[in-house]
Amino acid sequence: MTVTRVLIVDDDDISRRGFAELLAERPELEVIGVLDHEEAVSCNESRWSSVDVALVDAADERRDGDHFPGVGVVEAIRAVRSPEETAVVVVTGHFFDDALRTRMREAGADFFYHRSQFYDVDRLYRVLLHPEEERSSVPAPEDAETLFRVGVTSATRINDAIRMAGQMPAPTASEGKLSKRSRAWLRYRVAFNEVARLNPVNADGTVPERDQRDPSLPQIERFLQWATRAKYK
Repeated sequence: MTVTRVLIVDDDDISRRGFAELLAERPELEVIGVLDHEEAVSCNESRWSSVDVALVDAADERRDGDHFPGVGVVEAIRAVRSPEETAVVVVTGHFFDDALRTRMREAGADFFYHRSQFYDVDRLYRVLLHPEEERSSVPAPEDAETLFRVGVTSATRINDAIRMAGQMPAPTASEGKLSKRSRAWLRYRVAFNEVARLNPVNADGTVPERDQRDPSLPQIERFLQWATRAKYK
């Protein structure tokens, strides 16, 4: 009998245990790990080499920062394992969120399901045991207008931009108000957009009146909040 080795990634302890207990009922499935998002991101290549399928929860709204930590888990897996080696099944209650869809497509998730689709446990078993029959790839975003209003185009690299925002915070002033046209702000805007590749737009989605190569700081903040659901200042 062929056994499919599954690793579960979820920040919710109840969900982790629930999935693990359900999968343990099938002899063709072996749960070889139950991790939260932080633990999964820090796994080395040897840990992923024994995983046939990673079952990854996408979101955690309790976080102060990025509410979609599952994206980083998918990226970590794809950095060391191909889809043929380890399939990634994403499960989420944010199925219709265009930011999450776009980010998971960038990250390289193979399958994308709403949590409610697994209320039928037999479907969960089919997805893990026979993915070629149950394939459900990450849908494309549906709200093109919202993407346009935050400056996202087909060239935009959302996940790289979010990573950069965490590593290179926007400049701040120790005293007084820092001019939004200061050199520090201008350097930040240029450096950020070299990675993000956003299209400069006003808050209402219109093109800025003056020639502007890089997005404004308010636009960068709108983009980051849309992409992560976190508050950026």
